[in-house]
Amino acid sequence: MMWEAFLAILTLTLATSAAPEQLCMYDDVIQYLNISSEKPPPLCTIPKKNWKDPLKVEIEFILMSILSVTEKLQTVTVYFLVTMKWENVFATWNPQDFCNISEFLLPVDTFWSPYLIIFEQVDEEKSLNRPFLSITHNGIVSTTQQHHVTVACNLEMHKFPFDTQTCRISLFSINHQDIILWSNQTTDEVTKTSQLIHLTSGEWKFTNINITKYEEYPAFKYEISMKRRPILYVLNLIFPSCALYLLDMTILFSSSSYENKISFQLTLLIGESVLALILKDIIPTSSDDPPVIVMFFVGILVLMIMGILETCLLVQLKKKPLHPILKATKLLRCRKQTRTTSGNLLCKQGDSLTEMARGQEESRDSSALGKGNTELPMLTERINAEGQQIGTQAELQECESTLLVLEKVLFCSHLLLSLLFSIIIIVQWSS
Repeated sequence: MMWEAFLAILTLTLATSAAPEQLCMYDDVIQYLNISSEKPPPLCTIPKKNWKDPLKVEIEFILMSILSVTEKLQTVTVYFLVTMKWENVFATWNPQDFCNISEFLLPVDTFWSPYLIIFEQVDEEKSLNRPFLSITHNGIVSTTQQHHVTVACNLEMHKFPFDTQTCRISLFSINHQDIILWSNQTTDEVTKTSQLIHLTSGEWKFTNINITKYEEYPAFKYEISMKRRPILYVLNLIFPSCALYLLDMTILFSSSSYENKISFQLTLLIGESVLALILKDIIPTSSDDPPVIVMFFVGILVLMIMGILETCLLVQLKKKPLHPILKATKLLRCRKQTRTTSGNLLCKQGDSLTEMARGQEESRDSSALGKGNTELPMLTERINAEGQQIGTQAELQECESTLLVLEKVLFCSHLLLSLLFSIIIIVQWSS
């Protein structure tokens, strides 16, 4: 009995002393997976057991920032993150054999990783560090790629600066036969996540990100909707243009001389031309549909030029009061009334002069001296000259009144045309 107890204790002692030491370092797991840095990467191909079965790669998209938008080049520069997850069936271990180590980081070139292409990319992508990937004990590998790229975008500038643009970023893999891209993200999830961690607050504010999966190819399309903050352009372009045009209208309706009006209007026209040159550096030259702001500037320039031409016309008519335009306007305005008024005035003045001449003639005939009829021709010439002078003065007065009426008509038509133009521009911008 004692001998059996001694053998049992000896066996237990030998078994305990022969138990292997438990491994508790990352290097032990690396040695177990046979991926030490002293050897070349052993698994550089797509990790799948059957080459006919495609590998599923999950991707997650997060928009970090909209860095710049170049309207003339039709490009947008963005910064975003893409996280990819896939299963490597050749890189698994039992955590209990390695002190419950279930996950650790490795250099990104240790295993195979998907390579994504951005279809809309128009420049060379800036090198962003992606040094590590994460691997779990069940073979789930994940890595996050940083992208700082400039993509082509069809910018619709019709409602500039109150515009909303939609730019597209398409991610796809060249190994479309061996890889299937899929994502659990919804439109609301990616929009909320991107808005939560958005880094910049510049000219553009993105409002929504729509996710679409291509059926023919392993690719995802992310449509980024962004709205411009127009306050800078309103203060620098639209408000100064409106102020210059209001000054032009004020000068046009003022009581200053026509020469002073023309000089002020030319000065305002030069200021508006400078603002138009600033706009020229922003709007793309290849736009088929002219933006509303371009029509706004062109309309203001045309109205200013029309105001200058109207003032020049009034100056010309003032220098030549018997201009055919004034005569035609006078005849169209009150042809019958003008004839009646002028005729009555001339008849009254002629009758008074005739009666005075007759009285003087009768007094000479009845006088005892009988001087004769030598003063009668002189009196007749005087009557004719005064009648012509009175007729000319009446015609000048009529021309001046007609000029005032024409000035009012031109100014009122200019004001109505300006109101109509303003309504059209507002409707175009708000539609």
